[in-house]
Amino acid sequence: MHKHMLTVLAVLGCIAAGLSGETKKADKPPAGMPGLTESSKLPAKMPKTVSGRVYVDKNTNGRCDDGEGVEGARVTDGVEFVTTDAKGKYSITLKDDPLVPYLPSRTVSVCWPDGTWPIQQARGGIWSWWARLKDIKDADAVDFPLAPRKGKLPVCVGFGTDPHDSLRREQNNIFRDEAGRAGNHTLFSVMGGDLGYLGFGNADRDYTDIQKYTNNFPTLMMHCIGNHDVVGAHGKWWKAPHELAGNGAFIKYLGPIRWSFDHAGVHFVGVDWMLIDEKGHIQCGLADSSIDWLEKDLKSVARGTDVYFFNHQPWSPNQRFYKVCAKYGVKLCLGGHSHRNMYLALNGGVEYWTKMSLYTLIYIDKNGFEFVDRCIYRGGRNGWNGNWHHNRRGCALYTDPGAEKAQRGKPVSLENVRVTSGSKSLEVPKGPTCDIYIGGRGAGTKPAKRWGLRITDSNGKTYELARVDADNSLDLLGRKTFFSPILIHPKAVRKAASIDPDEQKWIEMRIFIMPDRIRVIVNNRLHYQKFVKVGGAKKIEYFAEGGTAEFGRIDLWQRIWPKDAKLRATANTG
Repeated sequence: MHKHMLTVLAVLGCIAAGLSGETKKADKPPAGMPGLTESSKLPAKMPKTVSGRVYVDKNTNGRCDDGEGVEGARVTDGVEFVTTDAKGKYSITLKDDPLVPYLPSRTVSVCWPDGTWPIQQARGGIWSWWARLKDIKDADAVDFPLAPRKGKLPVCVGFGTDPHDSLRREQNNIFRDEAGRAGNHTLFSVMGGDLGYLGFGNADRDYTDIQKYTNNFPTLMMHCIGNHDVVGAHGKWWKAPHELAGNGAFIKYLGPIRWSFDHAGVHFVGVDWMLIDEKGHIQCGLADSSIDWLEKDLKSVARGTDVYFFNHQPWSPNQRFYKVCAKYGVKLCLGGHSHRNMYLALNGGVEYWTKMSLYTLIYIDKNGFEFVDRCIYRGGRNGWNGNWHHNRRGCALYTDPGAEKAQRGKPVSLENVRVTSGSKSLEVPKGPTCDIYIGGRGAGTKPAKRWGLRITDSNGKTYELARVDADNSLDLLGRKTFFSPILIHPKAVRKAASIDPDEQKWIEMRIFIMPDRIRVIVNNRLHYQKFVKVGGAKKIEYFAEGGTAEFGRIDLWQRIWPKDAKLRATANTG
C-alpha cells in the first residue's frame, strides 16, 4: 500500500484505539432489565430457514400477484446470499455470524435490484426491505414488496455522520429540511454512525428517537453502525444473549448492519465497522466476516459498475479490505468517526474520505462524484466542545499559513448591474488565481431562465457557474446540484435596485479559483469544489440567458500563490 496511506491509517488507528477505550467500565445490563436467562431460551424457538417472495407490487394491493415476482433479486442474512427464482421465490438458511451471535437479532433483507425501490408503510412507518428474526410470525412467508422506480444519473445522496445526540438537536432538522428541499433529486440518505452513546440503560429510549427521525426523514435513510452504537462494546457484554446486546439494539430499530442495492446503474453498499480482539472485546476496524460478505456482494456486481461504499470509517488494520475495494471497482469509500473532513488517500483507484459532522451531499453522475459540504459542526478541540455552528467551514486546501490570505491590487467592485440575454465582461487582474463575490437573481418582467458567471482560463477552456431557475438547481462547471440556496439579500448590497427590496430573492456565490480547483460557496452555506487545473482566469463574464438578470454585487481580487507552493499530501478540508 502507498506509504502515505499507511501513515494516515496509522494516525487513524491511534484515534480508533483511543476511542475504543473511552469507557473504562464495561456497559452491562442494569438491575431490572428482563433476565438474560429468559432471553437465552429464545434462540431454540427461532427458525433456521426463512422463505418468501420478492415482488414489485404494481397494483399496490399488498400481495404478490401473478407476474409481479422479481427474478434474480438477491436476499441476504448478512453472511450469505441467495437469488430469487422466476416467480420471485427465495429460501435462505441462516449461517452463524460472529458479530451477531444472538439468533433472534439476526435479519433477512433484500438487496433490491435496479428499477425497484422499498415501500414504506405510511409516513413514519417501517420500510419493507428487511425483517428481524424475532419479529417474524411466519418464517415461510417473509415477503419483500417493492415499488417500481426507474432511475437515471445524476443523483444526489445525503450523508450525515457522528451526531452523538440521538438525532434530537436542531442541526439534525437542518439536514432533514435540506434533503427535503432537494426533492426527488435526493435519492436516499446515509447516516454514518455514532448516533449517540448507546448502552443497555438508554438503548431503547434513544434508539426509539433515532428510529422516529429515520422513518420521518424525507428520503429513505440507511444507517452504518458506529463504535458508540454498539451496546456493551467495551467488555464482553456485547455478545450477551439479549436483543439489546452488541449490534442487537441497532438492528432492532434500524435494520441490518450490512446492506446493498442498485439504482441508476450504480451499486451502493454499507458495512459495519467492528472486529473482535483476542480478549473477545469489540474494536474498530473491519472483521474478516464483514469483508467476506462485502466480497460476495461485490462479486455479483456487473463489471464496469461504479460502486459507492459507506461505513463508520474507511479504515481497518485488515489490509484485505483495501484489496477487495480495489479489485471490484469501488469508486468512493466514505465514512466519519474522525470528526474531520479528510481526503485520506487514493489507493488502487479508490478514493477514501471521512466527513465532519453533521452532513454533506454527494452528487453522482457518469463521470464520478462531487461533495457539497453543509458543514454543521461542533467547534473546539478536534471539532468538539458541545457548541454547534452552521458556518463556512471546510473545503479549503491551502499550502502554508497565510498564503491563502495574500492579496494584491485593488478589487473590482460593481453594484446593481443588469444583463439581458447576453453577457458583460469584468476587468481581470493578471495572475493565476482570484476570489470572486457575486450576488444576483433573475429580474424584471422576463427573468432570465439561466444566469451566472463564465470564466475562461489562459488555456481557452470555459467554466460556468450558473443558477437555473427552470429546475431550481445550480449548474456548477457542468454538474447540476439540485438545491435551492435562496435567501433575502441585504439592502446594503442591493441598495435601491429592486422595486420591492424586502421581497426580492437573491443568490450569492463566492468563487475561489485556486491552482488545482475551483471552489464555490453559496449563501455562506453551500460548499462545492471541482478538481480542475485552471490556467489562470483570462476572461470573466456575468451572463443572462432567456431574459434579464440583476447582479447586485460583484467583487473580484487576486490571490498570490508562491511559485514553490506545495499542496498538502493529506487534504484536511475541514
